[in-house]
Amino acid sequence: MGCDTTEASEEAIPSRLYGVLTDVDGTLTLHGQLRASTYEALWSLHHSGLKIIPVTGRSAAWGHMMLHQWPIDAVIAESGGLAMWRVNPSGDLVTADQLDRQAFQFEIQYFGDISARKDLVSLAEQWMPHYPPLCWASDQSQRLVDIAIDWNEQVKAPRDVVTRFIEQCHKEGYRARASNVHINAWAGQFDKASSSLNLLKKLFDHDRQRAQSSWFFVGDAPNDESMFVNFPHHVAVQGPEYFQGHVEQMPKRYASAQASAGFEAWAQAIQRAIRSP
Repeated sequence: MGCDTTEASEEAIPSRLYGVLTDVDGTLTLHGQLRASTYEALWSLHHSGLKIIPVTGRSAAWGHMMLHQWPIDAVIAESGGLAMWRVNPSGDLVTADQLDRQAFQFEIQYFGDISARKDLVSLAEQWMPHYPPLCWASDQSQRLVDIAIDWNEQVKAPRDVVTRFIEQCHKEGYRARASNVHINAWAGQFDKASSSLNLLKKLFDHDRQRAQSSWFFVGDAPNDESMFVNFPHHVAVQGPEYFQGHVEQMPKRYASAQASAGFEAWAQAIQRAIRSP
């Protein structure tokens, strides 16, 4: 697959854009923080009439918070392990533009093998002392489907340690990927893309073809590989060197600005594309 490092351009945006799928850590954040300008960019996309769905490795608890406070329509958390969205008392989807008009509660769909998680937690406890300085992620206790090992948030582990721990997970029959901050591991065959496609069908009746032609994805890390592969309209907000040796298929487009600055630039390009005749 060819790749292109480019300034944000509306030519790369779907002609009939329906929504934006976005990673969180290292995509919306910079050095672990959500800047005011990035949060404003999310609101600008929302006010443009687009649907917004974070697709993150963060925990279910983080997803719950986002649905309460961010201008988003649903969230996929735990690397695709679960999806959450709002519904009214009748069970109908409550989108971000409807929040001030009706009460809501949460619906949740699991994509992973929850029953197998306990065994994985026990194994990870045994493995981690052999892979210093890896440790449990700060949001590990808030997870329902996957586990999260900190490699680049509170500690700084070499990439070769990350690679070897992931290989250990694979050897035992589990799936594992590295995000900007964590190693996420789980039992089951889901990933970010399979859960995204499932959710888009469920909430918006978008089949694979419609989803691929009308949604734009922004990501930054190897655990976004399935999204880059399955959503042709995408951009990576880290350079090719960050992915080489860690993915089988490289992203095809790279932002000239990294992390949240790249997201903000592409949010502006999206809005220009929407306004163009």
